[in-house]
Amino acid sequence: MSFRRISPVLLFAGLLAGWLVALVFVAAQLDADADEQLTRIGGAQQLLTTMYDQESGVRGYLGSIQTPLLRPYTEGRDRFDDLLADELEETDDPELRAALLEQQAAALAWRRLAAAHVREMAVEDRPFRRSLRAREAKLDAFADANAEYQRALREDRSETAGAHVLRAIALMIGFSVLLGGAALLAMRRRAGAERRYAAAQAEFATAMQSAVDGAEADALLKRHLERQLDRVTVTVLRRDASGERLEAGTPPAPDTPLARALTDARPRDCLAIRRSSAQAQSDDDPLVSCAVCGASGPTACRPLLVGDRIIGSVLVEYADAGGRHQDERAIGDSLAQAAPILSGLRTLALAQSRAMTDALTGLPNRWALQDALKRMLAQAARSERPLALVLLDLDHFKQLNDTYGHDAGDTALAAVGDALLTGLRESDMAARSGGEEFAVLLPDTSLEGAVAVAEQLRAAIAAVDLPLPGASLTASFGVAVLPLHAVDADGLMRVADRALYAAKRAGRNRVEVAEAPGTRTQRALPAATS
Repeated sequence: MSFRRISPVLLFAGLLAGWLVALVFVAAQLDADADEQLTRIGGAQQLLTTMYDQESGVRGYLGSIQTPLLRPYTEGRDRFDDLLADELEETDDPELRAALLEQQAAALAWRRLAAAHVREMAVEDRPFRRSLRAREAKLDAFADANAEYQRALREDRSETAGAHVLRAIALMIGFSVLLGGAALLAMRRRAGAERRYAAAQAEFATAMQSAVDGAEADALLKRHLERQLDRVTVTVLRRDASGERLEAGTPPAPDTPLARALTDARPRDCLAIRRSSAQAQSDDDPLVSCAVCGASGPTACRPLLVGDRIIGSVLVEYADAGGRHQDERAIGDSLAQAAPILSGLRTLALAQSRAMTDALTGLPNRWALQDALKRMLAQAARSERPLALVLLDLDHFKQLNDTYGHDAGDTALAAVGDALLTGLRESDMAARSGGEEFAVLLPDTSLEGAVAVAEQLRAAIAAVDLPLPGASLTASFGVAVLPLHAVDADGLMRVADRALYAAKRAGRNRVEVAEAPGTRTQRALPAATS
């Protein structure tokens, strides 16, 4: 073969090799730039997340006045400062630096307002919602600045990618155009997938920050993962308030192996929680099977970790065994974002529950009663159905305390709480309104029905067997019904209280009905002797 014939072949091969090397080089640069920009976008999203963490801490504190609930605020503040310092150090572009400084100014404005609200709450009962709206305005300003920064990052990424593509096209002629076009198409698809992924994660983070309670947040996490992954069913599992039981935050379908396994499940029954690591289960016979998902087919389960504390787990059930090989990046990233928010919401809910519950009887306290009365009155007005209120006061309770001691009085109060809970419907509400006084709300209940319930409760309290020699327990009751006796909450409480004291004057251990407008107090029952 002559040199003339060989040289074009070698030249073409050399050119082709050079073009291929150029393509590989350009692809590597695009990939590196994409990873760098995604890291920067991730940093921007973390700045937004830490601001929402700080707001969660302030809300928790202002809602409960418990200093430990400020921890997300202080930790988020320090984390924000560190992240912002890193971003400024990595950024040379004037536009990006200006966007970062704008975020810093907005964050400082929010921080000054939050600090003022915390100080004001310590000295005066500043309305929670008014301060919340003021902080939300500052937080929205920061979110706008953060969105502008992310937009600038994405524009910079697009410009960089465009420059690399132009250089690749400049090096490619003839046959290499086809190769370059195929490579460019693949890279653009990957870049598009990454943009869509980042957008979905950002949307998820924003939605989670706006969740009002743990149930909504659990549902958001389930829906997000089922949208991100292919042909899966997601169940969020969480520890209950005692930490001794494992329950479904997003209930599974009834009469399934998972639903049956969760009937009496404990946290250690979940392998992911027990081992504090991701677990996979197949149709094979494993050495150690998970008691929760062992009969559910191919699954993957990850613990929900907040620091070194496990608050639950997320179970992913695949429609087929091949699904287990999907990219699980979305699961890990989503759980990393969701776990702190779920933990904060559950901590806040527990604090609110404790603030609205009487510790001795386990019944709602006076504040919870007032909220429930307003809510049930509004519902009764909309439905035009009656609402009954029963007030009761233990008879001779001071004498019981003086004779047997305060521990005996506490025992009696707890017993009354149990008797009230046992004798009511699920829609009814019993509360301890103070001291030895209790209240019962009976929605959609007529006067005759309310009197019957009051008499049942009176008999149940009289039947309480106190472990004290010669001690007995009775209560006097006053019954009033809206709209028969009153038209608002204050009026209903007032006439029921009058009926209660009428029962006291009439000999105690009895039920009296409030007087209707223009009448005297009605005696519901003849004087009881028990």
